[in-house]
Amino acid sequence: MGAVRIVGWVGMAAMAAAIVYGLASGGFAEDGRAIWALPWGRVTLVDLFVGFFLVGAVIVWRERHPRRWIPWLLALLVLGNLVTAVYLVWALRGDPNRIDAT
Repeated sequence: MGAVRIVGWVGMAAMAAAIVYGLASGGFAEDGRAIWALPWGRVTLVDLFVGFFLVGAVIVWRERHPRRWIPWLLALLVLGNLVTAVYLVWALRGDPNRIDAT
């Protein structure tokens, strides 16, 4: 297994654990307001959504047909970078050194 795939698997595990922790421990709306109230909270959210846009662009470029990329984009918006890690591992399933368009 290539190093990139290992990083993808570790990223999946970390994000899944963080999502479970957040769902079990916090209130999404209340915590979101608190994050937005902080300058670095805003920076973090902008960084997050720029990352979603960049990863989404790569997914659209690789998958080409809307029936293939729309589910990925919807999942990305709901589950965040957990989906980035899943997509990375999925995209590298055959050749860990190749991530060009399919």
